[in-house]
Amino acid sequence: MKFLFDFFPLIVFFAGYAFVDIFFATGAAMAATLLQVAWSWLKHRKVERMMWINFGAIMFFGGLTLLLQDKRFIMIKPTIVYWIIAGALLVSHYFFSKNPIKLMMEAHFDAPEPVWTQWLLNWVGFFSLLGVVNLLVAFGFSEDVWVKFKVFGTLALTVVLAFVQTFMLMRYARHEEGK
Repeated sequence: MKFLFDFFPLIVFFAGYAFVDIFFATGAAMAATLLQVAWSWLKHRKVERMMWINFGAIMFFGGLTLLLQDKRFIMIKPTIVYWIIAGALLVSHYFFSKNPIKLMMEAHFDAPEPVWTQWLLNWVGFFSLLGVVNLLVAFGFSEDVWVKFKVFGTLALTVVLAFVQTFMLMRYARHEEGK
């Protein structure tokens, strides 16, 4: 259920694009993201940092897209979000000595510090490269190809990296006593 909740704006964007056009899809995604943030706040009394970043990005770039009737703004939004994530991971690690990847996963894995750092750097590289690839697809291919890449391609690439990274970490998996 959380998976659907997290991807609700993306699903709405794709449906809006499939049935109308990119401008309708952008407005629909803005509304869906606003509903997502409101629901999260009402249900949990908090909104995750990534949700705030996405909310700000969709409102800013979506707003420019609709105001100026220029689809290029919504097309660069994923790149900006990916680069913010990569930058936040680097800043968190190198300036605050916190590894967000380790903080999320250390309950499941007992890996040495260099492994955690490498895992973080893999994600930094992935999001940095994904931002570049998004720009190449957005401005080198048709709008239809970009929408499909944004909705399906980036999700598939992220799942593949997560799977590969987790598989590589399995040797450090924590095992519960008695199981």
